[in-house]
Amino acid sequence: MPHMLIWVQFFMVAMPTLWLVLGALENIRAPSANGNMVADALAMRPMRDQFPDLYAALGRNRIESPSAHRWAFIAIVTSESIVALVMLAGTLALLLAALGAIDAETARVLATLGVLGFTLIWSAFLVGGQWVHYWAGAEGAQHTHFMLTIWGSAVLCLLVL
Repeated sequence: MPHMLIWVQFFMVAMPTLWLVLGALENIRAPSANGNMVADALAMRPMRDQFPDLYAALGRNRIESPSAHRWAFIAIVTSESIVALVMLAGTLALLLAALGAIDAETARVLATLGVLGFTLIWSAFLVGGQWVHYWAGAEGAQHTHFMLTIWGSAVLCLLVL
């Protein structure tokens, strides 16, 4: 059964790895897609447009600086890219461990670090999103970040328990 566990861990880490790799590549290839959404969320534009009364009460948290928007997006893409590389290394290590080429515990540690990074990215989005109240006007993004945080947490549990 321990051999089966390493295969399960490999596949469970491989899927969010592929998701993040694709997301990071798309953010590099077409930065305006998510970059504009980050700018809108930070400036609280969806709330302003959809919930003007809430915006009047909460809009003081907005960040309107285009420079801050660019730097935030650069930080996001950099973090995603670094974590994606660590996750790729962890996924490869789990595959090698499943094939008996390397120690399983070493592979699990590397994979755990990558999945922890994955989970922290989405947790940080939730915390930052709370500052700009993105639940009002960008709730789809908030729901996605909740699901990704849960996905990462579930995989973390599988790796460390």
